[in-house]
Amino acid sequence: MQRAALYARVSTGLQEKEQTIQSQLAAITRYADEHGLRHAPALTYTDDGYSGTWLDRPALDELRDHAREGRFDVVVVLCPDRLARRYAYQVLLLEELQRAGVGVHFCERPIGDTPDDPLLLQIQGAIAGYERAKILERCRRGRLHRARRGELAPPVAPYGYVYGARKYGGDGRIGIHPEEGAMVRQLFAWYAEDGVSLRQVIQKLNASSWKTRTGKKGWRGPTLLRIMRCEWYVGRAYYNRSKRHVQEPVRDAESAGSRRPKVIVTEKPRSEWILVPVPRLVDDAVFARVQQRIQENRRFARRRLRRPRAYLLRGLLKCGLCGRAYTGFAVRRARDEHTYYMCNMRSSHLVGGMIDRCANEILRADAVNDVIWTTVREFLLDGDALAEALRSWLERTTAEPTGPDRMRLTKVRLTELQRQRERLLDAYQAGVLDLKDFQPRKTAIEDRIVAVEEEQAKHRSWESRRELAKRQVVGAEAVVTKLRGQLREPSFETKQTILRLVVDKVVATGHRLEIHLALPVSGGFGLTFSWLRRRDSNPRPSG
Repeated sequence: MQRAALYARVSTGLQEKEQTIQSQLAAITRYADEHGLRHAPALTYTDDGYSGTWLDRPALDELRDHAREGRFDVVVVLCPDRLARRYAYQVLLLEELQRAGVGVHFCERPIGDTPDDPLLLQIQGAIAGYERAKILERCRRGRLHRARRGELAPPVAPYGYVYGARKYGGDGRIGIHPEEGAMVRQLFAWYAEDGVSLRQVIQKLNASSWKTRTGKKGWRGPTLLRIMRCEWYVGRAYYNRSKRHVQEPVRDAESAGSRRPKVIVTEKPRSEWILVPVPRLVDDAVFARVQQRIQENRRFARRRLRRPRAYLLRGLLKCGLCGRAYTGFAVRRARDEHTYYMCNMRSSHLVGGMIDRCANEILRADAVNDVIWTTVREFLLDGDALAEALRSWLERTTAEPTGPDRMRLTKVRLTELQRQRERLLDAYQAGVLDLKDFQPRKTAIEDRIVAVEEEQAKHRSWESRRELAKRQVVGAEAVVTKLRGQLREPSFETKQTILRLVVDKVVATGHRLEIHLALPVSGGFGLTFSWLRRRDSNPRPSG
């Protein structure tokens, strides 16, 4: 009696839950019993949730290794596309098993030794590939249609959310997970409002009762950063945001088919994204503050500088010609050492000869530090100028685009459209309208409801921006009031902290410096100064 190995595969976790793997095993076992093949659980190989497009599957790899070791004589598979979707991979596996002295039995579509059998296998592989492409295209168009109607069916909802799939008795909507949602709110509060560092957040979460999706308590920095960057938490989920390209790896004769192709994900233009509203967990102001802190931490990360106290504008100085950052370096001549700022694209070891070097000026660090600090200090001490700038910015930002009357009209229209939809449903249920007349009318009313809801969403977005702008003005005035007492004789660390708090960036173009404040004012203001005073007291580096 021949020893038989049983192999079964399903493509998705959904098929696994529907127990199609068990139905395959039942059919395979029945085939083996009918043909007198001896099988055992130790020789049963199953790939749950693995696509047949690739050969990189754990159970299949184990089966191939055991075939070379001679543990069984035949392999029983339901049909060729369970072994592989592509005809080339099917031939590869069949030839490999044949060299190992192992036969293959397909339960539904037996393949014999006649000359017509390879042709039949090729046709079956082509049909399997066509079926897969058709299924993928139908699923893509179906998900795209649902997203345009405001529905989303994610395979895995972000942390803090749950998706009630209709297939399992749910309502098909995105909901908030009570425990995970509380953790997300606390995470944003710690990071945005309490000023807790990422390391401290990890320590707090690991000491709490909140667990990850895997059920473990070991929180990691990349996981938390991914959560804090996700726009779902402010009610904005995007579909059709990226596209995938499959890059086939270069294979040699021995390893052919054993490596999984590389999947490259690229982001589509923002105009193609589809916005799908989801329940909100975090306010826009809190989310914006978290993004700001993440960017600040990236910009002001510690560098291995030889003289860190010499570079007051580290992370703030930008090139006005190429947009790259300025970095500090020192030049020693005789007994003196002088520090400078230089554009990254002017450095030959970074450009490497592939791009033209930036021609922007090299700046003396002490001169630039002095003029920027003096200018910002005088602006903060001038209370009248700051108040006027904040008031002007608030008036421009909070100018209402539609007006309150327009918002009241949209509410009345939405109420009337909802009543029309209810009356239409009542007429259909009562048998007054048949399905042919009901469907187009229902679609037209729902499209009008969506348009009115979008208009209301724009108005609510404006209201949110208005409240945020008011809070920003109050916060800016409070920050400046608090800082004025530290502007007289500050230390280097105090100067750097104040500049990073109130300055967004300093743009250098030649000898002109333009300061862009992080405070909500009119964007930026500029000044021109010459940092070359005398050649003997302000030597300039070569290059």
